[in-house]
Amino acid sequence: MAASRLFLGNFDFEHRLADPHNTPSLKLKRLNAELATSWLAIANDGDLFLTPSPIEAAFFLKAVQMGLPHVIPAVNITDIPRGVECVPWGWSSEVRSFIKRVGGIGRGPSDAAVRFANSRATSERLERQWGVGLPGAQRLDSLEGLDEAIWAMVDMGRRWVVKAEFGMSARERIIGKGVPVESDKNWVRRRLASHRAVFFEPWVDRIEEAGIQMEVPVDGPPQLIGLTPMHVDVRGQYAGSWFAYSDARFQFDSDLWRGAVEIALRAATELQSHGYFGPLGIDAMLYRDEHGTPRIRPLQDINARWTMGRLSLGLRRFLEPGDEGYWQHSSTDDHVEGCPVEPERAVTTSPDRVGNERCLHVSRMIIHAK
Repeated sequence: MAASRLFLGNFDFEHRLADPHNTPSLKLKRLNAELATSWLAIANDGDLFLTPSPIEAAFFLKAVQMGLPHVIPAVNITDIPRGVECVPWGWSSEVRSFIKRVGGIGRGPSDAAVRFANSRATSERLERQWGVGLPGAQRLDSLEGLDEAIWAMVDMGRRWVVKAEFGMSARERIIGKGVPVESDKNWVRRRLASHRAVFFEPWVDRIEEAGIQMEVPVDGPPQLIGLTPMHVDVRGQYAGSWFAYSDARFQFDSDLWRGAVEIALRAATELQSHGYFGPLGIDAMLYRDEHGTPRIRPLQDINARWTMGRLSLGLRRFLEPGDEGYWQHSSTDDHVEGCPVEPERAVTTSPDRVGNERCLHVSRMIIHAK
């Protein structure tokens, strides 16, 4: 039997990269607590979860009854056995300090390698050098550069987006149309003051997005683990992942997608050369250009950490040949439409309550037998 692991859900990882000294907001703390059970997707019996707020025991009992692994919640440091292998969402100096404090073990890449791999400055440079970026996308080092980038667009009335150096799931960005308003300029000024650069992109007609999930070893070539098509909500935020018994179900066999995987593996090798190793998810987007021609952006986002798409691949163990599934992430006040599969059976993978509060975020696994 494999040794137990302790999963650390520092899901605010990118926020800490942006500002290591910033105190997490109550909203972020609650998000970390609610998402802790997402590790069920890849956990084994006997693994531990760090749960910043207590989760009712009935949830874990119900999870086992549904076929999910029997895991052990750890609310306090005293609940953590010494010598346990620690698996964080993303590696940081804060995580290293915690692992040392609890007497755990875990080897991760250096802070410099993690920061380099996750920075949009890195993905922007690779896109530019390899000629695989969006036409008109660029790094901005000044507020004047924003006006110049917008005026350079063929259609001045087209939407655009500006992203900070670090961000996740459509956070840390602004979306505008035409000439930027004062609130847009103020947002850009603040990010320039903190990180000296922001990243401009023209808005494009999205067809589909997928996460290219890889594992980067310390030595040897990076390995492709699988592709996970993404469901994105109306706000452009991640809302779920498809998974299937076989990746062939998603028909990523076109020249465009094969090229995207090749470039993703090339990027993984580049990050490895700068000291990064561990889980890596690169989001790629298929879109239509202004002429209606399908194009692909293979390096839309580089996530040098675990991703929900990567976790969803762990749910394939519940499938049989021909089955497909969908791991849905939503807020309880959202009306989620467009679930890509008709449910034959659904398994809730998040609790109703964390601590004394009802969960705002809900995750569930939906299986459909073909």
